[in-house]
Amino acid sequence: LDEIVVTAAKVAAPVQQTPRNVTVITAEDIAESPSNNIIDLMSREVGINVRSLQGTDRQAVIDIRGMGATAASNVVVLVDGVKLNSPDLSGPDLSSISLDQIERIEVVRGSGGVLYGDGAVGGVVNIVTKKGMIGTQVSASASYASYDTADVWAAVRGGYKDLSYSLNGALYDSDGYRDNGFLKRGDAAGSLAYSLGDYLTFNLAGSYHADEYGLPGPVSIDNVDSASERVTTNYPDDEGETIDNRFRLGIEIETERFGYLKIERGYRSRENDFIIGYSDIIPKEDQVSEIDEQGKTLLVTYDKSYTFLSREHRILLGLDHYFIDYIREEAPDGPRENSQTENLGIFINNRWSLTDNTLFQLGYRGNRYEGRFRTDQLVSFPEGKRWVNGEEKDRDWYNDAWDLGLIYTYSEWLNLFASCSTSFRIPNVDEFAESVDGLSPQRGLHLDAGGRFRFRDKLELTVTLFNLVIEDEIYYSEVNRNYEDNTIRRGIEADLRYQVTGSLYFWGNYTYTNARFEETDTVVPLVPQNMASAGLEWRVYNPLKLSLNGTLVGERYDGNDIDNATYEKLDPYLVCDARATYLYGAFKVFAGVNNMFDEMYSTVAYSEAYYPMPGRNYYAGVAWSM
Repeated sequence: LDEIVVTAAKVAAPVQQTPRNVTVITAEDIAESPSNNIIDLMSREVGINVRSLQGTDRQAVIDIRGMGATAASNVVVLVDGVKLNSPDLSGPDLSSISLDQIERIEVVRGSGGVLYGDGAVGGVVNIVTKKGMIGTQVSASASYASYDTADVWAAVRGGYKDLSYSLNGALYDSDGYRDNGFLKRGDAAGSLAYSLGDYLTFNLAGSYHADEYGLPGPVSIDNVDSASERVTTNYPDDEGETIDNRFRLGIEIETERFGYLKIERGYRSRENDFIIGYSDIIPKEDQVSEIDEQGKTLLVTYDKSYTFLSREHRILLGLDHYFIDYIREEAPDGPRENSQTENLGIFINNRWSLTDNTLFQLGYRGNRYEGRFRTDQLVSFPEGKRWVNGEEKDRDWYNDAWDLGLIYTYSEWLNLFASCSTSFRIPNVDEFAESVDGLSPQRGLHLDAGGRFRFRDKLELTVTLFNLVIEDEIYYSEVNRNYEDNTIRRGIEADLRYQVTGSLYFWGNYTYTNARFEETDTVVPLVPQNMASAGLEWRVYNPLKLSLNGTLVGERYDGNDIDNATYEKLDPYLVCDARATYLYGAFKVFAGVNNMFDEMYSTVAYSEAYYPMPGRNYYAGVAWSM
C-alpha cells in the first residue's frame, strides 16, 4: 500500500491516492516468482485472464475485466508510458520485453480513458524498464529448459557524474512444445539520461527486437485432450518473422515554483512477414504476406501542485498525439490495405484535498481521430499484375471521456475509494478493413468502489466492486460490426497478501466476473466467471528459497459462441508452477517446473478449433550480478 505508482495519475502518486484497483509488481517480485515471461507473471494477478494462440508470450493477450475476444484492443499496454499496442488486431507483442529488463509493472484496472484515451477500457498495464544508477552493476543469466529452449541475457547499468546509462541484450531459442511451434528472438535495449543541474534532464532510449516463429495453428476438439495429437500441426510450413524498432527522446524540467514538465517524442518501425495456409503449388516467395507499420508519438505532461484555502491540490495537463502509417499486403493475390490514422488528445485532471482524509478527483479528455483507408486490388494486365488503388474512405470522430474519483483514508490501515468514469474505443485498421457500413466507436460507463485494508504491516487486503456498461461494443461476426445490445460486466476482485513469518509469505486472489448481453442475457464468449490464484514463498534457510503458485480459470464459452448454444465450452483448468532459488555470493542458481501436474488445457478456441498450451516442462539456470 505504500507503493508509488505513475500509471494511475501519469505522475508519481501513492497507491492510497488512486481511486482504482492498482497492483505493483516489483523487480524483486519478478525475481522470486516461478514465472519465465511476462504472460506467466501476469496470469497470477487478480482480474487478469491471459490467452495465447501459440503457447508462448508472443502476441499473447492480457484480458482485464472480461473484455473477451477483443481484449487486445480494449487493454492498453505501455512501455515507460508509451503505447505498445499495434493498430491492428495483433495487439501488443509482450515477447519483445524481457523480464530481466523490467524494474516494475503497474496494473490499473478499469477505465483509463482520460489519461490514455482510445482503448483504455478494461485497464492499463505500464511496464517500467530499468534505468541507469549510481555506480556500476553488471549482470547476466543463462538457462536451459524443455523443448530444447535456451535463454541468455546480459545487462550493465551505471552512471558517471550527471550521466546514467542502461544497456541489455537477450537471446531466446526454442523448438516449442508443438510441431512447428518454434520461436527464436533477439532483443537489445538501451537508455541514457543526462542531468543538467537539479532541474533539467535529457533522456534517450531505444530498443531492437527481431524474431522468427512457427504458426502451428489450432487442433480439433477431438484431439485437444490427446497427449500425442495435441502437439501435432496441420500447418507445418506456416511461419513468420518480425523486426520491431522503438526509439524515443525526451526532456524533463522540474522546479518547485513552476512544477514539472515532460516532453517526449517517440518513433516505431515494425515489419512483419508471414505465411498462413502454405501451398506446394505456389512458390514460397509469392506466399509471404507483409505488414509495414511506421508510427510517431508526441507526449506532453505538465504537473503542478498549488495551494488553495490552506490546502494543497494538484493539477495535471497533457497532450498526446499518435500518427501511424500502416500497410498490410495479403499474399498471393491481395488485397492490400492502406491506412493512415491520427489521434490527438488533450486532457486535464485535477485532484483536490477536501479534508485531511479526503481527496476528490475530476478529469476530462477531448480526443480527435482522423483515419484514411484504402483497399487496393492486384489486377492482371497483358504486361503482368499490378496494384490498382481503391477508393479512399475517411473517418473523422470526436470522442471524450470524463472521470470522477473519491478517496477517503479512514486510518493508516483502511483506505476507501470510489469512481465513476467513461471510456471509448475506436475501431482498429483490421476492423475497418472488413466491416459493415456505419461501424462506429464504442463507449463505456464504469463504476468502481472498494477498499484497501492493512494490518500491522503483515497483511494487506484489497476488495473492489466494478460495473461496466458498453454501448456499441465492436465485435466480429463474418464482418466487424457493433453489437445492437449493450454489454454489462459486473464483478468483484479480492486480493490478499500476508507475511506469515519473516521467512514465509502467502498471497491469494479471487475474481468473479458476470459478463453478459443486456437484452438476451447470454454470456460474453471467452470470459470465465470465476478465476483464482494463490502462492507462497518460503525461505527454507537464508540462501535457499522455494516458490509455488497455482492459477484456476473457470469454464468459458467458445470465442464464436455468441448465442451460448452452438459450440462446446472450454474446460476449466488449474496450472501450478514451482521454483527453487539458491544464492551463493554473486551467483543465483535456479530451477523450476511449470504445469507440474501436466494439465491439458487451452486458453482460447474458435468454432471448436483449440489452441493447446504446454504440458509439464522444466527449466534450470544460473544468474550472476555484481
